[in-house]
Parts: sequence; C-alpha cells; structure tokens
Amino acid sequence: MSITAITFTFLSMGAFAFLMWTLVQKQEKNDFKFEEKLAADDRRAKANRQAAGMESGAAIGQAEAAPKQVQRQSPQEPPKPAP
Repeated sequence: MSITAITFTFLSMGAFAFLMWTLVQKQEKNDFKFEEKLAADDRRAKANRQAAGMESGAAIGQAEAAPKQVQRQSPQEPPKPAP
C-alpha cells in the first residue's frame, strides 16, 4: 500500500470522525432530557465521592482511637551458616 493511500485513509477517517462528533454534539445540545440526566448523574457522583470521603475519614479516626498494643520481641541471633 502506498503512502498516498494510507494518508488518504487517515484523512478520510479523521473527517468522518469529526463529522460524527459534530452531529452528536448538536443532538446532545438540543436534548434537554439528556442534559437533565447528565446533571443528575453529576449530583449522584458528587454525593458518592463525599460519602466515600466521610467513610474513609471515619475509618482513619477509628484506627487512631484504637489502643495500640506493642509486643516485646526477644532479640534473636542470626542463623549461623552451615560449614
């Protein structure tokens, strides 16, 4: 395949993608129900992020409030190499 054919293919694919993207953007812009669904989804996502932040903050607080137990370890000699 020649470089001209490859270039033409990429340019035509780019033009088609841009045309489709433009058509979808116009269609979404005029669809008020779709905009409402997007806004509702954004509100749910924000509420979920805030709830997750509160849960992780509570878990951190619980870990700090838990009593720390330290066990003393007896010193051990390192293993001796075999002769």
